[in-house]
Amino acid sequence: MNDAPSPTRETSILENAQLKQLHDDAAAAASEPDLHERVRELTARALHERRLALQNIGEIVGAITAGVGSGLAARGGEMKVGLKQAMAGIDDAVGSAAQAASYALQEAAAQGKAFKDTELKASLEQLRDLETQLVDTLKQTASQSGGKLKEELGYLRDHLKHSGTRTGEQVREALQQLAAGVKAGSEAGRAGLSETASTATVRLSQVASGILAALSDSLKRQSERLRS
Repeated sequence: MNDAPSPTRETSILENAQLKQLHDDAAAAASEPDLHERVRELTARALHERRLALQNIGEIVGAITAGVGSGLAARGGEMKVGLKQAMAGIDDAVGSAAQAASYALQEAAAQGKAFKDTELKASLEQLRDLETQLVDTLKQTASQSGGKLKEELGYLRDHLKHSGTRTGEQVREALQQLAAGVKAGSEAGRAGLSETASTATVRLSQVASGILAALSDSLKRQSERLRS
């Protein structure tokens, strides 16, 4: 008698099927006229269906990038432009998801949610690392590809690593907004926030400020390395 599949195994099978479907949808999108918009919609839908599970961003982006690459390779012709359009669509969707996650944290704080420091720090670090995940996923997808696709993904990854992404800009803006919550918390009386909400807002902004400062230092060091 066979054992029933464990919940973890069932989840894994389901996720693999979803990622396969995502790959196939992305491959089909490569033959459509507005690749940027199709990929943006595809990425946004995948993030929404996973309840903005940003920790899964690597899997989602990897499946879509590989799918678009397969579709472009099968279609033939220019690959560089198509990959650039697809990555711009992914970047737009992930950047919007980052903003949505930031707003959700702000709203929770305003409602007086009691954050555990470890959970709060993990959530904000997840936002902070989104741009790195995008670039690293391109590197991984390139390593698993071959021929022209591998070459073009490598070029695209290097370009984004040096020039940055819209997602990175959105994340920095989101962290700045969260860090600015100190002022909102200190003016809680006038803003009509409860004492609990004020405390949550201040704590959120304090953690965001620390992560933002560390991110700024990291970007400064990276810029100095590129100039040297």
